[in-house]
Amino acid sequence: MVSSDRLDRYLNRALESLDGPFAQLAFLASLRDPYTGRYLHEGWSAVLPQELVHDALRETHRRVFQSAADLSLADLCNELRKHFHLLGEEEQRVAKLWLETEPYYELVPEGCPQLPRRFFITQIRAALAVLVRFPHWEFLREPVSSPLPRFDPQPQPRWPN
Repeated sequence: MVSSDRLDRYLNRALESLDGPFAQLAFLASLRDPYTGRYLHEGWSAVLPQELVHDALRETHRRVFQSAADLSLADLCNELRKHFHLLGEEEQRVAKLWLETEPYYELVPEGCPQLPRRFFITQIRAALAVLVRFPHWEFLREPVSSPLPRFDPQPQPRWPN
């Protein structure tokens, strides 16, 4: 279907522009109305049927949620750090606020089975606790590539005098 292909291209382009699975998850969750559970994107709905947009966003949200749930604790901490940095807020203050107000529940897609839902929430809470209590944890450092090996200088030719 032509409309479905167009929407897939729009959606893939939007997700590729975001930095990592957590940013993608936050984006998709922001398109869902918390009162009705309906996904809405004004731009896409102007050119495509709203039901098609809703279905595509719902399925993509489920897929991206799974990739975010599969992140290791250290990777999730770093994803949260990037997200908080983009918000322009101080990391520990926002992490404490999130632990108190629990906005991460909104990131879970509708119909998510109980076990993955609970695992994701537990991982988010653990990552936030790490950012609050152990912000300098060694596993949170970005990997640094090894320096290039030093090569022995090429022997210079010897010219007889």
